Amino acid sequence: MNPKIPLNSVINDNCLNFITKLPDECIDLIITDPPYGISHGNKLAMSNIKKLEGFGGDWSIINEEWDTFTFEDYCSFIKEILKESSRVLKENGTIFICGTYHNIGIINYLALETGFRIINEIIWYKRNAFPNLSQKCLTASHENILWLSKSESWNYNYEDIKKTSYNFDNLKEPDKQMRSVWDIPNNKEKKELAYRKAFTDKSYWIKSQKPLRLIDRCIEMAAIFDQDQFVIADWFSGSGTTLVSAKNHSLDFIGCEVNPKFTKVIKWRLANSS
Repeated sequence: MNPKIPLNSVINDNCLNFITKLPDECIDLIITDPPYGISHGNKLAMSNIKKLEGFGGDWSIINEEWDTFTFEDYCSFIKEILKESSRVLKENGTIFICGTYHNIGIINYLALETGFRIINEIIWYKRNAFPNLSQKCLTASHENILWLSKSESWNYNYEDIKKTSYNFDNLKEPDKQMRSVWDIPNNKEKKELAYRKAFTDKSYWIKSQKPLRLIDRCIEMAAIFDQDQFVIADWFSGSGTTLVSAKNHSLDFIGCEVNPKFTKVIKWRLANSS
């Protein structure tokens, strides 16, 4: 065990400050969800447009300071993240990195420029996606996940995943190969949102929280479960879903989150996860 790695914890820090302190080739798997760069000062909210059947509540689009970049700054930021990720990733390690049509092309290009191999682009189909409020374009019903490899050798639990049946996924049948399109509803189970009772101030609530079953699948595909120590990292831990999933799978993890409120949420979720 490397004493320089703060295993099984989340650190409240800027991600680049955090990653640069880690030693070379200390991480087995990275699953992360960086800012998408889609905040532009918009104030659209469900409550001030109109009531839509099945979409109640005070829902609003992501409009956060941490998600606001110029194009040039965003490219530089992602390039540094990928460069440092390559340094700390083991030779046979892989990365799952989430995005949307706003930023996934940038990440794809910069990943190739950094030297990563694109194993797959995964389409996460969200059949219960929020409607398009502007009524000027299509309803965005998917997100993208790039699965990247540092070398020509990586772990994929092919047989286990092929046998698995996910009862919520209308596209995955048992004993059939896993497709690159995943039908996973975006709604979360009650336990995933339990922290909201502990943190009633809505500034602690994470709008871009990923469902646990999405991250579970990434780990079940790529983790080596019989390895003495297998470390999963998330540079933008947000609500802590990656870290909770790693803990639930009895794997080691490290996380970083710049928002101190979100860091408190993550620590609460880890302490209350089984």
